[in-house]
Amino acid sequence: MKILFIGSEATPFVKTGGLADVLGSLPKAMEKRGHEIALILPKHKAIKEKYQEKLILEHTTKVPIAKKKEFVGIESMRHEGMTIYFIDNEYYFGYRPNLYGDYDDGERYGYFSHAVIALIKHLNYDVDILHLHDWQTGLIPYIMKVSKEKRLRHIHTVFTIHNIAYQGIFDKQLMPYLSVPFSEEIEYDGMINFLKSGIVTADYVTTVSPAYAEEIQYAYFGYGMEGILKDRKDTLKGIMNGINYEDFNPKTDPLIHKNYHLHNYLKGKEANKQALLKMFHLENETLPVFGIVSRLTEQKGFTLLKGIIEPLLKAKKLQLIVLGSGDKDLQHYFESLRRAYPELVGLYFGYSEKIARNIYAGADFFLMPSRFEPCGLSQLIALKYGTLPVVRQTGGLKDSVEPYNKFTNSGTGLGFLNFSSEDLARTLDAALALFNNKRNFNQVRRRGMQEDFSWEASAKIYEELYQSLGGE
Repeated sequence: MKILFIGSEATPFVKTGGLADVLGSLPKAMEKRGHEIALILPKHKAIKEKYQEKLILEHTTKVPIAKKKEFVGIESMRHEGMTIYFIDNEYYFGYRPNLYGDYDDGERYGYFSHAVIALIKHLNYDVDILHLHDWQTGLIPYIMKVSKEKRLRHIHTVFTIHNIAYQGIFDKQLMPYLSVPFSEEIEYDGMINFLKSGIVTADYVTTVSPAYAEEIQYAYFGYGMEGILKDRKDTLKGIMNGINYEDFNPKTDPLIHKNYHLHNYLKGKEANKQALLKMFHLENETLPVFGIVSRLTEQKGFTLLKGIIEPLLKAKKLQLIVLGSGDKDLQHYFESLRRAYPELVGLYFGYSEKIARNIYAGADFFLMPSRFEPCGLSQLIALKYGTLPVVRQTGGLKDSVEPYNKFTNSGTGLGFLNFSSEDLARTLDAALALFNNKRNFNQVRRRGMQEDFSWEASAKIYEELYQSLGGE
């Protein structure tokens, strides 16, 4: 099949979040399965600064935006066996440092949608599948649907929701800049909604874990889209994101203190724990270390720690190491813990890939008590590094971490259902009890390290989906 992947960011070119990891990995996995793959991205300022000398100008054209014609430069490069296309427009993307958050995001990504259509025409419509990602591409299947060109309407579309909380919502005054007819398919609650457009007009809708696909059909998780998604339940599927084990592997990771694998992980984990404690000026090697690598927000569940972690620190039951940044109130809270328990709490506000890898390798447990989590990557990394995830059973966390059962000695981590401090407190107590039962603790570690969440498994499911839509 000939498949175009379309989104706003992808590693290694430009990244703000997990979407970039998916678009940096899934196309490669599909290419390995023998398909003809290309990736389309805006030519952001960061891309221009880093890759300009490698880019080849393929074609120029113009697309209508309001009463003007906007320039479209189609540039390309080869990367790891694939063609990457970049949409070049200096005004919309070339000089701005931000991928999102500007006053005219609706106009910018409306332009990008029309530019993608122009690129498809340049390719002479020789495409089987468009795989579209998040609200920034949500207008594309609508443009195709209302087009007078039959060849466009014959291309199948898959639209993936990475986080339904981000929908691309704009005032109706944007309509003249979208160069499409107004209809209820792009309107929601009196506003233009790019995400809704993608959901209702794409041939198939996916999201990034099976559990999240179920959850977003209900009001608590659906952010207003739950009714629309229930209507599409027969063409809605959750497919678990994968992880690139070439990047995340304790056996080869150059950033951790000591490499290790399944057959020597005990010595490896011990050496990395010692190095991690030294990094944060902590000294107690006998207490379990609970690690956090995350945005520090309410959505990630860290407000649940208030009132339940202090008694455990006061009793010297555990150590806590935090890497991240976010809500000022949460940062102040973790700072207060460090001031009160400097020998047990380590903090790094900001981000460091080296420190993150050392937390994955050196911690005993990894905290992810999320209120919602479409997929999650950190728990997959933690499993591979032999660090037990402590998660709320929601979204991808539910799909990827089997909660420990002390009666059957099964599971790969620890989990709780209700978004409550009481449930998290009970789970932390269970984690401490498991840590003190070294035989069972190490068996759970081994099971986690043996889990396979590689992109190859996800790519096979996507391939079957593409074929069901009419691909060869």
